[in-house]
Amino acid sequence: MKTHYFSLIPAFFALNSFGQTPPSVTPTSAFINYGSNVTLTASGCAGTVNWSTGQTGASISVSPKQSARFTATCTSGMQTSGASNSVLVQVGLTTSPCNSNVSVSSNLSNIGYRYESSNYIIGTGDIEANASVQFKAQNYVQLNPGFEAKSGSVFKAFTGKCTELQTREVLTGRQLPWEILWGPDDFIWMTEKGGKISRVNPQTSAVQTLITISDVFSNGEGGLLGMVLHPDFANHPYVYVSYNYSIDNTVSGMRVKVVRFTFNSGTATLGSPLILVQNILGNSTHDGSRLVITPELKLFVTTGDAQDLSAPQNDTNLNGKILRMNLDGSVPADNPMAGSLVWSKGHRNPQGLVYANGKLYCSSHGAGIEDEINLIQQSGNYGWPNVEGFCDTPSEITFCNANSVIEPIFSSGTGGTWAFCGLDYYNNDAYPRWKGHLLLVSLKNQTLYSLKVSTNGNTIEGPANLYLVNQFGRLRDIAIAPNGKVYLCTSNGGNADKIIEITPIVE
Repeated sequence: MKTHYFSLIPAFFALNSFGQTPPSVTPTSAFINYGSNVTLTASGCAGTVNWSTGQTGASISVSPKQSARFTATCTSGMQTSGASNSVLVQVGLTTSPCNSNVSVSSNLSNIGYRYESSNYIIGTGDIEANASVQFKAQNYVQLNPGFEAKSGSVFKAFTGKCTELQTREVLTGRQLPWEILWGPDDFIWMTEKGGKISRVNPQTSAVQTLITISDVFSNGEGGLLGMVLHPDFANHPYVYVSYNYSIDNTVSGMRVKVVRFTFNSGTATLGSPLILVQNILGNSTHDGSRLVITPELKLFVTTGDAQDLSAPQNDTNLNGKILRMNLDGSVPADNPMAGSLVWSKGHRNPQGLVYANGKLYCSSHGAGIEDEINLIQQSGNYGWPNVEGFCDTPSEITFCNANSVIEPIFSSGTGGTWAFCGLDYYNNDAYPRWKGHLLLVSLKNQTLYSLKVSTNGNTIEGPANLYLVNQFGRLRDIAIAPNGKVYLCTSNGGNADKIIEITPIVE
């Protein structure tokens, strides 16, 4: 009897707790802005759906004040199922810039906000019942007399760095990588200024050198620079690169060429070089050389002024321009000037280029002030060397009016330069705070920036958000994987450069 007695107990509970199949809840996850709601729907229940919120019904609307998980059970007759799949509803809080010291003295009502500080936050005002607020300071949070988080509010205070980014060194010991991009083989493709093109396994850090280009002339900022892969790489395994060479093995003989290589997957090598354009004036500085292929299969290439200030406004000169060509190097019939590769002019040293939502964005180095992000338009004149940044001095205004100069959509301002470099566009749900943002890296300021793009894509909304400030030194380029992870490469030299993986962490 003992044996039968103990065997009936689990059967009894299985009948009452698990006699029903758990319902299936959709969506499986959701992200909402604070104050918004999302509808959760349970299917597969022939009885009553009971939610972890205390609500009943096949569908409910939830508007949590903070990120939360929700489940449902199904009750029919005397039987109740186990819990459904857990649905994480993440609540996005508007985040302040990461200032050194923050004082919150006014009452906070009807707000979903995260105050962040690289030093301290002092709070003295009330957190009202309808508010969700976080204080996050690297050193300390001080709640002074008079501060109150009222019943019904959500308030959290903790110490930690402003960033919510987890970093990992994928690769180190490299010498001045210039371009990194995510390949269709789920490898990182990388150029190094000395002439190497390699594939990097982001999981194992294994490096496979595909070619060392023999005629690369590396001097100063020059060398093997930009790269892009054909969008239909499986059928057209072409790799396009821009690099410096020299006609007489001297700096004064430096030139820039754009070359197409063919990838042999069997031997894991690049070969069959085809020169698309060459003999563009080069220099040890200001060579541009970022590449993008658009959906209509046009190749855009940036060129710098190569320290020739007469070139950017000269329509017959390819320096200080953004060039547009067919993938065989020929001139598209719809380019602005017949027989010319020139798409836009008036550029100083454009080292970032990305095509997103039907628009082409470019980042460029300023001389002493106003690094720029520009929205590139056909036949556009961006002012250099007569205009630096916005048209805001008498001489610039005169030149802008006479030449229809297009002003930048973002500038580092007149306080100095940041040395804008690699540019990309984040359109992934993995880190909602960045979705719809341009991501930009800088050399001089050694920082990763996110900049919110307006709905129509024509402007930048609000200030830049700063990340990884001075953590890895000079940052040259950026690549985004399909899973939302972000990769940066450094440009510090000394055979110690790295590829850094950034995994966004959503709290």
